[in-house]
Amino acid sequence: MRLLLLSNSGRPYLAHARAELLDFLGPARRVGFVTAASLGDEEAYHETARNALAPELVLEHMRWDRDPFPVLARAEAVFVGGGNTYALLRRLRQAGLLDPLRERARAGLPYIGSSAGSNLAGPNILTTNDWNVVGLTAFEALGLVPFNVNPHYLETDPAMAPGSETRDMRIAEYHVLRDNPVVGIEEGAMVRVEDGRAEVRGTSRAKLFRPRQAPIWVPAGALLPL
Repeated sequence: MRLLLLSNSGRPYLAHARAELLDFLGPARRVGFVTAASLGDEEAYHETARNALAPELVLEHMRWDRDPFPVLARAEAVFVGGGNTYALLRRLRQAGLLDPLRERARAGLPYIGSSAGSNLAGPNILTTNDWNVVGLTAFEALGLVPFNVNPHYLETDPAMAPGSETRDMRIAEYHVLRDNPVVGIEEGAMVRVEDGRAEVRGTSRAKLFRPRQAPIWVPAGALLPL
């Protein structure tokens, strides 16, 4: 399997990740773009992404509510965009798209995720930062990688009130109940998975959390010691 997991899409859209994304895709040029995480205008979201990656890539809109399977069948890669992770997972299940997407990715279809799309690649979505506004009750995801993702990771947030629960504390609570690693990805960073290895790329770092162990920072250019 080959995956590129971004923390964020950035501004201008994908400007910080465009070169890495094109390198990751290689000769693949037809990409199915999934907007199911968006609770806003999905057509506008697709248009933003399409314009950002043109002319090198052709981004076909893989609408969860409008028969996505022909787009998936001819796609040379898939890109799952950001938004609300709970809405994304619920909608993909409703569309019957979760299992086919997993099968194609496990068969070698390159998978790109940004924010919610990166959350979806792990065993479950319980380390997302989103609110469960859709009332989802089943949280198992694609399971393409053995670790959960926490995108937009901040070790300290100056906007938080003094004494507030940190991201590290929340991940420690997750590890009371679950044993798989969690990778916190800073803005500007991404994790590229191929050949059985996961490498941090981009301009920032990732932080690896494992049960009963002190977390470690992994800089860009280094492998995650999973």
